[in-house]
Amino acid sequence: MDKSHTVKLFVGNLALDTTQEELSAIFEPYGQVVSCSVLRQFAFVHLQGEGAAERAIRELNGREFRGRNLVVEESRGRPLHSTKVFVGNLSGMCTTEDLKQLFQTFGKVLECDKVKGMQLWFISRDGVNGLFLKWCSMNNFSVTFY
Repeated sequence: MDKSHTVKLFVGNLALDTTQEELSAIFEPYGQVVSCSVLRQFAFVHLQGEGAAERAIRELNGREFRGRNLVVEESRGRPLHSTKVFVGNLSGMCTTEDLKQLFQTFGKVLECDKVKGMQLWFISRDGVNGLFLKWCSMNNFSVTFY
């Protein structure tokens, strides 16, 4: 693959007030930072060159930054024909496995991750139907589609 190829990295477990400047400074020793977008507690960093991205992942994944261990990995695109669903207002007792089992009723669950008081799933597009929405409403879950 072309060495000048830009690689998109996912950076997770960031402090809420992390800035683009701080994050860019962490990645600059590994290669040219083409762009850096900080969202809530995660970011996307585009590094020039596959080798630079591989080194950054190897050396920064798990490294402590502002009291938190960074998660650094190559960004994976959303699977085709899937919908990203954020569901909130869940009990703290609810496990990822409980949710996965429950939501498989509505369609194939591709991924299920717990994010501080909120549950995040990737479910197939055909699983996002009226029955799913009605069930969420009846159970007082807040649902957002992306």
